[in-house]
Amino acid sequence: MIVIAKPSVIWCSECDQGLFHECTEHHSISRATRGHSTVSIDEYNKLPSTILEITQTCKDHNEKFQIYCNKHDCPCCKKCIVETHNECKELIDIDDLVKDVKYSYAFEDIEYTLVEISENIIIIRKDHEENLKATKETKANIESHIKMTKVMIVNYLDKLEAILKELSETEESESKH
Repeated sequence: MIVIAKPSVIWCSECDQGLFHECTEHHSISRATRGHSTVSIDEYNKLPSTILEITQTCKDHNEKFQIYCNKHDCPCCKKCIVETHNECKELIDIDDLVKDVKYSYAFEDIEYTLVEISENIIIIRKDHEENLKATKETKANIESHIKMTKVMIVNYLDKLEAILKELSETEESESKH
């Protein structure tokens, strides 16, 4: 059996799989899948790993999530509702919950906040680099100043020793007379 691997060109988040170029048209016109949201594989690969780890199927029952339980703050499949959430009153259809989420005020607010945070991180990094540079320059200036001061002190002490030697010689010379 020969398997020919073709690269996926789009990702369907609802089918949770990549589609070949030949399959994209059928996927977009088929009654069962024409309403699915798709993105290019390039865009999909740019998503953070935390987003990619989000699954649309229940790990316990391997069924698609259809309901969201506000009480427990979790998505549920049909079997989860029967087994675990049959007493819950705050169940919402997931399609109603995520409808137009990309255009909602909350989404825009989060998007704006993320852009702002990204800009702030860039500014913080720049400031950090400038602070490191300034610290290195200050350190170099202090080291230079210390070396100059040391040389001046040594020269001054050498002069004092010379004066002391001259004084000793004068004292010795005067004591002989």
